[in-house]
Amino acid sequence: MTPTPMDCEEARRWLRFASQTLASLRADLEQGFYNWACFKAQQAAELALKAIVRALGLPGHGHSLPSLWREAVEHCGDLGELHGCTVTLNQYYIPPRYPYAWPGDVSPEELYTREDAERARECAQRIYRAVEGCLGECL
Repeated sequence: MTPTPMDCEEARRWLRFASQTLASLRADLEQGFYNWACFKAQQAAELALKAIVRALGLPGHGHSLPSLWREAVEHCGDLGELHGCTVTLNQYYIPPRYPYAWPGDVSPEELYTREDAERARECAQRIYRAVEGCLGECL
């Protein structure tokens, strides 16, 4: 079986956006916007995983990190140990952004802590670094 060639320009484009999202996450963390930092960690991981998936010519639709991980790990075994991070970050797609995701009269900004945001950032950074390593031929 011949390996699928990588579209390096597409990989760089998605990874560049993931890097910018990580920078934005850091700014939210510093300002105490922990719910937004958690969401942006999910987004950075999604964009990084899509760098691989899209570079392989796959559609990479949706926002499910475990699904994107399954597609990406077939090309990049170094992502194998990061499934737990994809599951954790997947929880930060909707709840940090929408009050209707929570019962009662609370809002997302009340429900996330610095520790939540730091754990999310660490997972996003681990995924980003693994994707960088996988895309080394393109970067």
